[in-house]
Amino acid sequence: TIPTQLQRGERLIDVRVRLNKESIRNTAQLERLPLFVEGGRQIRLSDVATIEQGQTPGEIQRINQRDVFIAAGSLNEGASLGEALTETERILASLVLPEGVTVLPSTAAQSNRQLQGSLVLLGSLAVFLVFIVMAVQYDSLVDPLVVLFTVPLALAGGVFGLFVTGTALGATVLIGVVLLVGIIVGNGIILVELANQIREREHIGRREAMLKAAPQRLRPITMTTIIAVLGLLPLALGLGEGTELLQPLGIVVFAGLSVGTVLTLFIVPCFYIVLHDVFRWNLLGKKVGEPTSGAPAAEEKTRLAA
Repeated sequence: TIPTQLQRGERLIDVRVRLNKESIRNTAQLERLPLFVEGGRQIRLSDVATIEQGQTPGEIQRINQRDVFIAAGSLNEGASLGEALTETERILASLVLPEGVTVLPSTAAQSNRQLQGSLVLLGSLAVFLVFIVMAVQYDSLVDPLVVLFTVPLALAGGVFGLFVTGTALGATVLIGVVLLVGIIVGNGIILVELANQIREREHIGRREAMLKAAPQRLRPITMTTIIAVLGLLPLALGLGEGTELLQPLGIVVFAGLSVGTVLTLFIVPCFYIVLHDVFRWNLLGKKVGEPTSGAPAAEEKTRLAA
């Protein structure tokens, strides 16, 4: 205990009172320990307590002021965190616990549940912010929507990779999804941007512009994807020491890029043409034709005005 403090200059030094260890070496000595109660009356420890010999933990751990026993372990090679948590919960559910004893979820289980619950919110927020930035850049709502169609294509590839490898969702998977979305959206942007530039420069329709833009962007998109995929291949395979933690990230990005890029090259051009046609149908009540190859942009504006 600290009954008082001594002041030395600007410092306060605790005066600590400790029990003499020589006086508590056996049970009889413990029973004779004096206790002072109200009124200054002295009694002995044996008057208010019964001393018994037994086993106690070497360390008492508490969570929220409650005594706890922490069961910890490490994953075996090839095991996933989700499988380990499921097996642990199954074993604990079969135990008959004494009255007053409850099971608290582990930190890993709580983090895993919170992560899965926030996936939808974080994904929706990320897609919304990307859409807003591209809408301001393109000064259009249709082109950003076309580019965003690359996201579900890439996510489909990432989910396929996780399913094939049996990888559970986790924090590293979420980080991989963010990286995957950022990379795959770039492919859609450079494809749509070149098509718009060709259309404005040569005054041709969107179909003809995309037919010219897609072959020109095939090589850079393919080369960029191959470089990224080959760089992630060792990580996805789990080669090297200490790659177990980041392997899910490599799997989701590797599979998402491989599948998403192939689908992007075929599906994004289709959406680029179809969505613009659909929006013109809704805005004008009838389909407005694209300007033919070589027709000036002024003719299209005249037809729209009419």
